[in-house]
Amino acid sequence: MKKNILLILTTLIFTAKLLAQNCEYAEYYPLVELASKNYSDKNYEDAEKNLRLAFTKTDHPLGADLHLAFSVAQKTKDTIWAEQIAIRLAKGGIPLRYFRYYKKSSWYEQFSADFQTFSDYYNANYNPELRDDLLDLISRDKEFNSNYHDWRTRKINLSLDELINGASKIISDFKQMTDKYGFPNERLTGYNYVRRKNSVEYYNTDALIIHIYQRGVIIFEDEIHDIVCEGGLHPNYEETLKKIRGFGNSTGVEQEMKVRYKMYRPAE
Repeated sequence: MKKNILLILTTLIFTAKLLAQNCEYAEYYPLVELASKNYSDKNYEDAEKNLRLAFTKTDHPLGADLHLAFSVAQKTKDTIWAEQIAIRLAKGGIPLRYFRYYKKSSWYEQFSADFQTFSDYYNANYNPELRDDLLDLISRDKEFNSNYHDWRTRKINLSLDELINGASKIISDFKQMTDKYGFPNERLTGYNYVRRKNSVEYYNTDALIIHIYQRGVIIFEDEIHDIVCEGGLHPNYEETLKKIRGFGNSTGVEQEMKVRYKMYRPAE
């Protein structure tokens, strides 16, 4: 409970700053935080009220928040809202299998019949290739990070060149992606469906950015505010990223990994 309250208060502080700068998602985030707390407290009516209000603050609600709203609509038995949310999710690239547990709902038959139209909308208005590339990059970053920690704790052996090349490849691929498309927010990619959970979740782009900072490369330093205002990162990261650094002097992957190699393999 204390953690939730602290998160909401932190978000509200940053929201005040964002509002002063005419940021589109400024009012959106704290309303979603409140709705999430309402849902945890089983106060579904207030959760619906706060989510509906949040969705008026932007023309592109985030996928994970629509997932929450869809659950709220089921709890409040608001079939009209549930159908509206389902259509929004489908237009954002969420597959029909996500909705399979709602086949008995009054809206499902027509929704299913119209589903190809929603898929066509996704392909015409979003970038499926970018979404796939982003998910692949996030997965590779997670694998590299896991291997790094296994190396750090001496569970596996990696050479200095393997550390440098592995981290550099991730950063290079991300740079190529952003040079081509811009920062990959959900307005570009559509929503992130996690099949094994049958869930719609945020992309772990925040973890990717943090890892890149920790590996000695400071990217988008002067653009984080705009990225936040476009829904690419939570407002808290605008301040958090100012504090994230590696063990080196942030002059690049090679310098950072040499420092780490000297720390964890001093005799090699």
